[in-house]
Amino acid sequence: MTVRVRIAPSPTGDPHVGTAYIGLLNWSFAKHHGGKFILRIEDTDQTRCSESSAQAIYDSMKWLGLTYDEGPDVGGDRGPYVQSERVKLGIYRKYADQLIAQGDAYYCFATARELEAMKARQRAANEPIMYDRRYRGFDLEEAKKRVASGEPYVIRMKTPLEGEFVYRDRLRKQPVVKGWKEIDDQVLLKSDGWPTYHLAAVVDDHLMGITHVIRAEEWLNSLPKHIWLNEKLGFTAPEYVHVGLLRNADKSKISKRKNPTSLLWYRQQGFLPEALLNFLALLGHSHPDGIEKFDLTEMARFFDLDRINVAGPVFDLAKLRHLQGLYFRELDAERAKAEVLKAVETRFEQLFPILRERMACGGDFLAQAEPYYADAVTHHVEDLIPKGLVKEDARALLEDAQRAFKQHIAADGTVWDAPSLEKLLRDLIAEKSQVPPIGATPEQEAAAKRWTTKNLFGLVRVAATGRRETPPLFDTLAAIGAMKSIERLGAAQMKLR
Repeated sequence: MTVRVRIAPSPTGDPHVGTAYIGLLNWSFAKHHGGKFILRIEDTDQTRCSESSAQAIYDSMKWLGLTYDEGPDVGGDRGPYVQSERVKLGIYRKYADQLIAQGDAYYCFATARELEAMKARQRAANEPIMYDRRYRGFDLEEAKKRVASGEPYVIRMKTPLEGEFVYRDRLRKQPVVKGWKEIDDQVLLKSDGWPTYHLAAVVDDHLMGITHVIRAEEWLNSLPKHIWLNEKLGFTAPEYVHVGLLRNADKSKISKRKNPTSLLWYRQQGFLPEALLNFLALLGHSHPDGIEKFDLTEMARFFDLDRINVAGPVFDLAKLRHLQGLYFRELDAERAKAEVLKAVETRFEQLFPILRERMACGGDFLAQAEPYYADAVTHHVEDLIPKGLVKEDARALLEDAQRAFKQHIAADGTVWDAPSLEKLLRDLIAEKSQVPPIGATPEQEAAAKRWTTKNLFGLVRVAATGRRETPPLFDTLAAIGAMKSIERLGAAQMKLR
């Protein structure tokens, strides 16, 4: 058997460091066994996917050196490797119709209003939120007539109603066990004719000859559906292996609120791809000889899937910087110079337009750009307290601003750019400065009066840069970046204690 593995990211934003981690494990497993590593783009969520995000995935994988043997931009004999192109070929419809004909799936005509009412009843009764199977026993011939008449519908899988699902994942001491009655009748084909992830992934893995699906443990809840679909469609299921999720130091799932998650960020900061891969290779795995520093070729040589620790590998940025330093200091002078110039040029196009008005000569760029490159800035207490306020007032303003920034970057689809940040802070001021209701305490009235653009904008400026005067505030925050801005607001709060 020739090993064939894949990664299948969705192009819905910047490529995620978690994609690189799963990609590294799959690449290493394939190379260790002389197999094939495939890239597939899963873009069935047409409202969120974009060509630019897909291109960023291709570019990031090539930058890392995780060369794939088959994929959208390199070809292969199992394509197309983009799911939207496979939809046009009718691939998924064919298998959904097969399940209908076998009695393993059914047409569902429940409207959005009906489904919302159903969920409301379940919430009120403190019941699990899941489809109530109201169309499961509907007459097939009558259902086909309604479909032929043009009535909107979805196709749902007919999940078993009793018994247990049991699966032994090679990385877990205990088998995965789940009662079938807890598993929803999953939508397989949506009302627009597009497949959901579950149908598309299972069908594509089969048609592309995938032998092992190495993925994050967040997919464990979907495993019963995938095994069931393989069985009902007559496929030989690949072996599913679930590795631990990348974690923050507090064991929470890695997120852009606590760590940079975009691969583009690491590239823009000048991290070497070999250092980043070495760091990822040490998350849940290790060199058998205890060696800390090794390259991709060595990783493929010693990689052993059974040695992966699923206990939640901790993504420690300090450890990454340590490894990055080891690699960088070993570069020859020419390569080191090239890396420095590349890092400067990457930021120069963004920074020069906003710094130019504050420069008198070319050398001024270095001093003006310092807050944008520095890991941290120096805060002076006197600069952090707006006129008429005290330490406690300033700290309270910063706490709310930092909280707003964290909520902003945690939301789906948001961007860290000047217009978004300006709206965010102006909306925060409008909310917090509302005149208190009759009967408010003097403290409440005073708190509302603190919320002025002059107070907040000036305070955020000093907290983010360590300076009272900078280029336009929101261009400055956008250029500094989300993580550094949030960290610096936190450091400023500590200075005010």
